[in-house]
Amino acid sequence: MIQKQRSTSVNLVSYPNLETSTNVWNDNEANYCNYNFGYKIKLKNEKLIVKRTCKPSQMHLLSHRSETFLADWLKFSPATIVEIDSQLELEQIKMWANQCRKCGKTVFLRLFQQEKLDQNSHKFNYLNQLIKRWSDFLGALILLIIFIPILMAIAILTRVYLNEPVLQKQWCVGKQGKLFCIYKFGGNLRKINLDILNKIPQLFNVIQGDMSLIGRFPWSLTEAIKISSSEQDYRNLNIVPGIIGAWQIKGNS
Repeated sequence: MIQKQRSTSVNLVSYPNLETSTNVWNDNEANYCNYNFGYKIKLKNEKLIVKRTCKPSQMHLLSHRSETFLADWLKFSPATIVEIDSQLELEQIKMWANQCRKCGKTVFLRLFQQEKLDQNSHKFNYLNQLIKRWSDFLGALILLIIFIPILMAIAILTRVYLNEPVLQKQWCVGKQGKLFCIYKFGGNLRKINLDILNKIPQLFNVIQGDMSLIGRFPWSLTEAIKISSSEQDYRNLNIVPGIIGAWQIKGNS
């Protein structure tokens, strides 16, 4: 790889037009970045920051290693929080998220300027957050107790007659870019046009603290990567996603 770069630079020097040679080099460098990128990794306190880079001098050894190697590497990493750059490929983000989840590490997706998100997060009243968290927890627990017979019937139906997993997971983006798995019923059960029934598994997300009973709908990874850096998106990213949207409550009232 290094020899290829040297030979290219020598050929560029032979061009009489310096401006043309610079453009050729920039095109080659852009193509190299598009097809030969790796990870730039930095450990800051207990946070592991993973960014995309195309400079060979900055690439970490994990850039060209297998997922099994990444899993073993994360087990011995002192980091408790992993922050992943949204510029990585979607499958790469999912791979990091899956392995971090197995190792018990909290993982975040870096969408915007993290400093601005952190500053906005302090504007919320801590007491109000605590009250809302306990209200969500107790409400979700009561609803789960009520729906336990339905959940058991669906589980038996799915395993015996449909022969598929009862619950499936999907990576979503929560408050301040935190990644979490949202729970859904199996493929055949989701075809049933019962919105309330399909939202029952998300009560487990509420108990875990990743979701609220009422709030913005959770973004999927694909949606989160495509969103803009507008002020509205900043505000939405500081809100815990909910099972039921606030606009639905206003619409029914």
